[in-house]
Amino acid sequence: MAFGEVIPYLYYEDADAALDWLERVLEFGPSTRWRLGGPSTKEADILVGDNRVSVTGRPPRIGQGAGALLIVHVDDIVAYRARVAEADGNTPLSAVQQQPYGPLTFTVVDPWGYRWNFWQGESYPPTD
Repeated sequence: MAFGEVIPYLYYEDADAALDWLERVLEFGPSTRWRLGGPSTKEADILVGDNRVSVTGRPPRIGQGAGALLIVHVDDIVAYRARVAEADGNTPLSAVQQQPYGPLTFTVVDPWGYRWNFWQGESYPPTD
């Protein structure tokens, strides 16, 4: 069995506001937005490096995405965290932490509750 890419599909009640925030604060993008004849975005894709995240302009139903954690690899986690903090001082950010399984990480919770976890380095299996 051969698998292709995995594309997260995120529900945001106001997709335009979410996409604008993702582009401004997390520096993702560009985004491609489909309004489908209406005044606001109904479907969209946004680039995260060479990867794509799909977005829909409707609120999640109960149980959709509540446990999601999105991991994004970055080259310089300290510099990236500083840029995110500067872009939006109201965004909850964790400190950069060295994880016992390898990478340096920090987490951003976007205004809609999605947890974006940024990593520098790779994880490695336990040795015990």
